[in-house]
Amino acid sequence: MRFRVRYRHPAPPDRPSRLYLMLPADRPGQRIHDARLSRPPRERRTEPGRALACFELEPASELTLDFELDAVATPAPPSEDAHRPLQELIEEAYARLLEEGYRLDGGEDAEPGAAALTLALGVLQAARERGWAGEVVLGHLLLSEPAPHAWCRLQTPAGAVECDPWFHLVLQGVPDYWLAYGLAPRAEDYLSGHEGRRVVWGTAPVPASALPCLADAAEGSEDGGFFYFWPDAVWIGGAGFLPPANRELAAVETGTAAAFRGALEAFRVAAFAGLLLVALGLVQPGGWTLLAYASYAALLARVQGPAWWRLLQRPSARETAFEPLLFHAAFLAVVAGWSTVLPQTLFALTWIYRRARTLWQGYRDAGRRPDRA
Repeated sequence: MRFRVRYRHPAPPDRPSRLYLMLPADRPGQRIHDARLSRPPRERRTEPGRALACFELEPASELTLDFELDAVATPAPPSEDAHRPLQELIEEAYARLLEEGYRLDGGEDAEPGAAALTLALGVLQAARERGWAGEVVLGHLLLSEPAPHAWCRLQTPAGAVECDPWFHLVLQGVPDYWLAYGLAPRAEDYLSGHEGRRVVWGTAPVPASALPCLADAAEGSEDGGFFYFWPDAVWIGGAGFLPPANRELAAVETGTAAAFRGALEAFRVAAFAGLLLVALGLVQPGGWTLLAYASYAALLARVQGPAWWRLLQRPSARETAFEPLLFHAAFLAVVAGWSTVLPQTLFALTWIYRRARTLWQGYRDAGRRPDRA
């Protein structure tokens, strides 16, 4: 998948500021093209796992970073022997955190990505207790809007792996998480891989000694001189490092996949507009309303069909896989004008089931998942 990513940070209008920013680089599953900064950094420092730069911004000025990102899924190898130790490690760390009141959604007032970062730190601590080296990886999930996310890079007896403990746990109960994006990864895939919709900024924690402009950074250091940038921080004299107040991060999918999604959204609007008009009795079934919904269903099958089929092949996910099939079949029955009892009953029962399921999940794990397209 290819994305156009844009980072923008406007400086306060009344005072200069210093911005620290992690710069994206090529990594396994990620290639960066045409990266452009709106101004050169005051100083830049590169070390394994991250590249950091500091920028001096005048009042009311701004910094922008634009780049093209090629993101590739890295599925986990189907090795049970390699997976089992990682799964045990995650479950051990998760059990400890649950005793401390941890929630996968982070709680009502949690910052975006905080739950994933807390879990990654817990898994890293458990890994070090086993004698494994490791570090936390900070990045963004490229969803409807980029969402901060964190996972682990570990040196295990089986070799180096990047495991995402948060998604491994979430997907145990939400197998259709990525279906809206045409993907259907397994929970096991996150033990040493990912789905391919993320950008990596770098590893953490960042010691003060690794920061550019070291004298000022050491003066404002906190937490023993270690920092977590996601992917940036503003240094303020006397206050140390703070998250930027007005940062903007946007990622737009490009290429063939984006063209399909654009057409899919257009037909989605036409299909459900026609459905509403038919349901209200303002237009007759069939004709353009049926054509619009059939076209929408055909494009949806093109985008999500392969992922839906993989979901259907998993016994634990078949109920979830059948749900959208029944849902769209019921709506097609309405716009086609089929007046038999079965389609109309199917429509009502499917609608009630979906609403009840959505409301229950929203009550049970509100905020657990980022927004889906």
